[in-house]
Amino acid sequence: MKQNIIYLSVICIALSMILICVPVMAEGEGGGDGSGMGGGGNTDIASVSSGLLSLQYILGGLVALAGLILLKTTKINWNIRILLMCAVFILFGVLVVMHQPSPLRTVVDPVTALIIGSTITIKKITALIFIGSLSVIGAKLFCGWVCPFGALQEIINRIPAPTGKKIKLPFNISNSIRISIFSISLIMVLATGSDLYTYHNILNPFELFDWHFELVLSVLVGTILIASLFVYRPFCYLVCPVGLLSWLLEHISIFRVRIIQDLCNNCNKCIRVAPCPSVKAIVNGDTLQPDCFACGVCIDACPTDALKFGIRKPRYKQNKSDK
Repeated sequence: MKQNIIYLSVICIALSMILICVPVMAEGEGGGDGSGMGGGGNTDIASVSSGLLSLQYILGGLVALAGLILLKTTKINWNIRILLMCAVFILFGVLVVMHQPSPLRTVVDPVTALIIGSTITIKKITALIFIGSLSVIGAKLFCGWVCPFGALQEIINRIPAPTGKKIKLPFNISNSIRISIFSISLIMVLATGSDLYTYHNILNPFELFDWHFELVLSVLVGTILIASLFVYRPFCYLVCPVGLLSWLLEHISIFRVRIIQDLCNNCNKCIRVAPCPSVKAIVNGDTLQPDCFACGVCIDACPTDALKFGIRKPRYKQNKSDK
């Protein structure tokens, strides 16, 4: 049964790749003006709805749905996870699907527009609704299952580190840095009208997927990928404004990793195996938790099935007959 579910989810992602390969190779389309501000003042519901029915969002939704099905119904080990991340990277990175507007600019440009009083394009509004909706439906469904740069960092992180040890950054430090960068960007917008992230693309690695290889971008991407050998998703935890937004929405997500305390035997295997710092906070029941990228590795590691990707915190009362 579980194998069938895995096959169904993989077929879902494979179907998405076929759906994009056909129009990309047949039409060679690459147009779109999603990168600029201005124009497109028509922000009515019909325009946004038609945008959400475009190919890139249908594909993104299918992949997120496949991830949700897998997380909800079966266990995902590292081998399955990395194969899925490779598919996501090829689909949304190499095949140029989700680039315009880029996820980073989807969050940054509307904030800049609101501050300086310029217009927000339909493409950015549509993308922001898409990212926000997936994040509310399931914790980090966009960042953890659709974002190509997040997938690339995760793939690199599975390469053994030269030191033999991976590093888990303390969340109070990483999140403070991420919030500080966002705050500095807001101050910069107020002072100059330009944000920090997209100023000469010094903090915008998503330009990589549009085949831009300027010196600053190359140094940024190279640094992040080297750091990914040692740290799980360093850009997501330390810099990314999309990660910051989805972390905030994660606290109201319908589906997320939850623990059945009655089943937990405090073996801490999930904490040791998981690449992110969120599992310890989930196990301890902390109110403020680090980003959980819904990789499912902690769920697979739990020997007592105490961790679930569910709607609400499950209740379990162990009876004598259960033993």
